[in-house]
Amino acid sequence: MLKKILGLVVIGGLGYVGYDYYRAGFHTAPEQQTGDFLLSYSNGLRAVMRGIDNEKASRTYLGYPANNVPSWYQDTWSICRIPTDDEATAFLTHVEIGPGGRLDAICEIDADGDVFVRGWVASVPDL
Repeated sequence: MLKKILGLVVIGGLGYVGYDYYRAGFHTAPEQQTGDFLLSYSNGLRAVMRGIDNEKASRTYLGYPANNVPSWYQDTWSICRIPTDDEATAFLTHVEIGPGGRLDAICEIDADGDVFVRGWVASVPDL
């Protein structure tokens, strides 16, 4: 009886891990360059952080999806870049991240040469 219960727990755990991996979309992630890392949020934002230092050990990343993104782009991975000073200032005037918070990336999708903003990635320090 204990073997059956343990087997069900193991199968259930593996099923949950597989479902979570599928839902996050990591199986559809594009090719990564050296230094890239991936972020996937439950709000639909999927980010390839390119040219940005991975500070997951010391900071928590927050994903802010853009409004009015067409439904056919909701599951598309976006390439994220470091924002300019003007872009960071404009973002921080509209969003209050809190003490120690900063805008780390602007995520964009290139649809046959038409580039549009998919979302923003900010971070706050882990305390």
